[in-house]
Amino acid sequence: MAITKTASDKTAAKKPAAKAEVKKAAAKIEKKVTAVKPAAKPAAAKPAAKPVAAKVPAAKPAVVKVAPASAKPATPAKALAAKPAAPAAAVKEKKDKKAKPAPYVSNGEIRVELVHGVAGCTKKQIRTVQALGLKKIGEVKVHKDNPAINGMVKVVAHLVKVEKVAK
Repeated sequence: MAITKTASDKTAAKKPAAKAEVKKAAAKIEKKVTAVKPAAKPAAAKPAAKPVAAKVPAAKPAVVKVAPASAKPATPAKALAAKPAAPAAAVKEKKDKKAKPAPYVSNGEIRVELVHGVAGCTKKQIRTVQALGLKKIGEVKVHKDNPAINGMVKVVAHLVKVEKVAK
């Protein structure tokens, strides 16, 4: 009968050879590292420190403010008292000049459809979609066309499709 070596016998024979190779490689690396390291340089002598004089705050020159040439000269109090008071009608006209927003006119109803999911959206956007009554992609809800709903739709405009519904 011939004796055959098993796989475990072959690996056992290779292990000592592999360990020896690793040791040789480690020794070569150590030689290279010690050869490459430069010798430590002697520390250079530092010159003596200069004496530090005590700091004395310098006197700051006085700053004189000059009014720009385009500015009006200051008026005395007597001149101000002599001016007549502006009429009340002129004051009201100035207030009326401010643009007032036009009252909102409802145009019926709007149809809101969820076309994108809410995964990855902020909590505010997710809650807004829920408040609009939308749960699944493709779901449609009809709401009254009013500023509250329009504001909600603006928050999630990238997730929904909006159409006006004619009555």
